[in-house]
Amino acid sequence: MSTENTSDISKNGFLLISKYRAVLMGIAAVWIHVYHTWIHTIINPATGFGIAMSNVENYIALIGNCGVDIFLLMSGMGLTYAIKKDKLPVFYYRRIRRVYLPFLIAAVVSAVFEKWTLAKFIGNASGFNFFAVDINSYCWFVPAVITLYLFFPLYYMVFEKVKNKLVCTSVTLLIWLLLNLMLRNVMRVDMYGFFNRIPVFLIGIFFGYMAQNRKDVVFKAWHYILLILVFALSLFLLYLYKFRNFSIVLVQEKLVIPNSLFAVSFPFLVAKLLDLIERRFPKTGRIIAKVIGFWGMISLEIYLIYTCFLVTFFSPIVLAIHSVGAPPFVVNLAVFAITSLLAWVLNMACTYFWKLVEALTKKIKNAILTQK
Repeated sequence: MSTENTSDISKNGFLLISKYRAVLMGIAAVWIHVYHTWIHTIINPATGFGIAMSNVENYIALIGNCGVDIFLLMSGMGLTYAIKKDKLPVFYYRRIRRVYLPFLIAAVVSAVFEKWTLAKFIGNASGFNFFAVDINSYCWFVPAVITLYLFFPLYYMVFEKVKNKLVCTSVTLLIWLLLNLMLRNVMRVDMYGFFNRIPVFLIGIFFGYMAQNRKDVVFKAWHYILLILVFALSLFLLYLYKFRNFSIVLVQEKLVIPNSLFAVSFPFLVAKLLDLIERRFPKTGRIIAKVIGFWGMISLEIYLIYTCFLVTFFSPIVLAIHSVGAPPFVVNLAVFAITSLLAWVLNMACTYFWKLVEALTKKIKNAILTQK
């Protein structure tokens, strides 16, 4: 990306998403956190405006699970870059290294606090319970994304050989749709929480290809008008699905149509907005990207801290902060600050652990070569 002309990047929506990938992942991480922990700040509103703002606050918090879809879109996109950098064993090593160690640490902490049996710990930490019992057994997202990582190279090998990538993606999505309908009375309902997120991951792979191979694509005004309309439709459908119990034919459909429409429109619009800010106010734009990008860097850890720490201690923390007279909004900020700090510590601990392991491995290899 650094070799591209800035004006060229600004014209191509796919390149903009790639440029602001860390920021988008940061937004997704914060939104997922809000979905899980947000305490409403507008309580018992007395005016029509207050009621409206309370409904908006509730709506924004409830659609926070769309952050998962944004994250999966960005993951699919990022893998198309990563697969070209390393040989397959190294590719797998780097993916598992990034995800599994913090997940294992979180599982150990949860096992201690929640007094798991050894069987439950092994089942949760290995991902066995994800497939055999319930995807919500523990941190469903990690076994899900590792599964996608494992199958990605095989899919991408086929994807690269097909001349028309859009057709390839469309056919794969059609196969997914048929499986969704065929397995509705066979597959566990909870598994659809993962299965119905696969389409947005596949679309992310297509976006990654477009960003790397179609840099000549120019997004014009009508493209963004269309994206705004798709985004508006996704918000409307999310309202129907969340508040009016609306559905059509697919199992757990609320995780497919509205979330997918949201995930394929929101990143383009946010990336373009960030681009406009950075071009008009360069310093401000860079600060925004750096701050939100920080949460993108620790996005996985934010999710894990919620699961292994806040699930157990959320109520005592909230009560302690509230006892000193803090209003709900301050409580929310305090909880998020604690989560961010712990997530950063976990990220740094894992980073330095792997640096130490790789340094020791390199030292041992050099010693063996010297002896030979």
